[in-house]
Amino acid sequence: MRRTITALFAMAALAAPTLADDPVAIGEIGFGQALLDKAEEYGQRELDYLAREMREDLERELAGMLGENGLTLQVTILDATPNRPTMQQMGAHGLHHSSISIGGASLEAELVDAGGNTLETFSYSWRSYDIRNVVGYSRWTDARRAMNRFASDVGESLAERNATAS
Repeated sequence: MRRTITALFAMAALAAPTLADDPVAIGEIGFGQALLDKAEEYGQRELDYLAREMREDLERELAGMLGENGLTLQVTILDATPNRPTMQQMGAHGLHHSSISIGGASLEAELVDAGGNTLETFSYSWRSYDIRNVVGYSRWTDARRAMNRFASDVGESLAERNATAS
């Protein structure tokens, strides 16, 4: 009896639709106005870094769900603050690389279908709350933590969405 039930569960799992039927593409990572206002201060290199890191976090969390001709996840990094000065800030303001500050990031995303209809929205924001906690952090430690948590939340939500659609 136990083997039959196990076999039935295995067959049902194989027959269930997967996200391959409704793949998700990650659109271009955009920037909010608050971050764009800081672009000259931080340097374009830093914005490129943040976008690349966000994409890598999403690709890791959405592994197995990614594909073309399905849904698109449009992500915006609304704002980000480094824990240490960027190269541009050090050169322009004479800041030292050992300077520290409270960092973090605010993010949002929309999951849209091929017709441009919004199916789901996501948002996340996180900042350090105490300067004493950022000693030893690298330039974007808090922003990376926020992006990582955001990608994890999006991945969990999309996995649940797929599971309930099955």
